[in-house]
Amino acid sequence: MDSRLLATIIIFPIWLTLVLVFRRHRQWLLYYLVAAFGLTIQLVFLAEHFGIDQLLVNLASFHVNLISKYIFHIPMELMSNGRFQIILTDGGSSILKLGIECSAILESSIIFSLLIFYPLFSLRQRILRVIFGLVVTYVINILRLMIIVLMAYKFGPDYIFLAHAGVARVFFFLFELLLYWYLMTKPTVKSVGDGISNHRPLSQTARSGHSLMWRHTYAQLAVIILVIGLSFASFKLSNDWQKAFIQVAKKDRPIIYQEETGMETDRGVLGETNESNRLDQSTIKDLAPGEEWKVRQSFLEFEQINIQVSEGRGPVALEVYVNDIFQNRAIVETQGIILDYKVFGKEIEINDGDILEIRVKNLGNEPSSYLIDILKEFSHE
Repeated sequence: MDSRLLATIIIFPIWLTLVLVFRRHRQWLLYYLVAAFGLTIQLVFLAEHFGIDQLLVNLASFHVNLISKYIFHIPMELMSNGRFQIILTDGGSSILKLGIECSAILESSIIFSLLIFYPLFSLRQRILRVIFGLVVTYVINILRLMIIVLMAYKFGPDYIFLAHAGVARVFFFLFELLLYWYLMTKPTVKSVGDGISNHRPLSQTARSGHSLMWRHTYAQLAVIILVIGLSFASFKLSNDWQKAFIQVAKKDRPIIYQEETGMETDRGVLGETNESNRLDQSTIKDLAPGEEWKVRQSFLEFEQINIQVSEGRGPVALEVYVNDIFQNRAIVETQGIILDYKVFGKEIEINDGDILEIRVKNLGNEPSSYLIDILKEFSHE
């Protein structure tokens, strides 16, 4: 059983018991803190268990790609699983990977939990503010990711840590604080102030049309409709949106994991990564139907390897030659998007001085780009 699902199953009955006890005994502060904090943890765990965090990263990367190409005219290609291939200002090419910490799933869960249990608002107000908060958090996250992309494009891989962990994170943190102030702090202070000055209970001052102005309700509804409408309209601009909804292979991650955002080049990953077994990576651009492309790589020591198609669209055939001698052939028969597909069932042995050649042939009916990884197998160790 996945560690996150198991943690949720253990936490839920304890959380529910405490919430009901504090509510029954009218311990409102403890009730609110335990209810909001406990729900946040469970929402994050469940979102990560079902892959919603990766889905949000992929969807956000689609919108970032559209903004980057059509507004900022950045030469980049959207890949699946939250990755972009960017042509840098110095003419080089790098792959920017957005980790799942860029999904804003934690901040969205906090917004949901704080508002859904907040006693000041009616149920309708809470629902409206939750939806508005989630929508605005998504927009803020898109702006944060745009900062990362723009800095990576302008300054190169050496600035990815500063962009992600510095500038973009501070931006996101400040605007999320402003959102919390607008949704909770400001209406609370205003309602309490009006209640004291006019000698009216909070149940009256916190109603829409009193301290909570109707214009804020209408403005929140307008923002929700606008953002959701633009999101649906964006699907008409590019078919790349399909990459946001592919089935992502689940990985057994620890509950606390390293950040994954970084820039990948032909020399490896400039940033934190778990892909220590990747020996080399090659990008094949716009391979026409029926066209074949060759990738060659020399080795300086003995290795046992396998070939992985990390990006692409099937069906595709791969043949492997060592020193021009045929070794193996495989066909990836899927008609859809290929993601992190290890091609051969057994490893291929490479000796010192050998030349490896990979022949990739597009068997589909439309052009496709491919990201081919040479992986080091560890079965011999």
